Amino acid sequence: MPDFFVELPKELADEKGITNGGKVKVRSKRGEVVGVAMVTRRMRPLKVMGETIYQIGIPVHWHFAAGKGAEKGGIKHLQDMANVLTPYVGDANVRTPEFKGFLVDVEKA
Repeated sequence: MPDFFVELPKELADEKGITNGGKVKVRSKRGEVVGVAMVTRRMRPLKVMGETIYQIGIPVHWHFAAGKGAEKGGIKHLQDMANVLTPYVGDANVRTPEFKGFLVDVEKA
């Protein structure tokens, strides 16, 4: 991928006025990132107790040494990455960090 992206359901994109290929901001209690919107029908809304819940996808292992603006032949640290959003908590039973599920807000950037 040429740049950091956020995959989101078409229904959520329509609700928020986000277009495929446009910029989207994702914010959690810990930080925010801006990426390219990848609007898809692969991620469907969930119905939980009558309420619509959306999931979005963000690449975890991306943007260390690549992306637009990366220096030729060198490594440039770029701030827009999933780690900016993730909580600093872990599962005490299996001793792994909880990086896969957390609450965020999504808006057109």
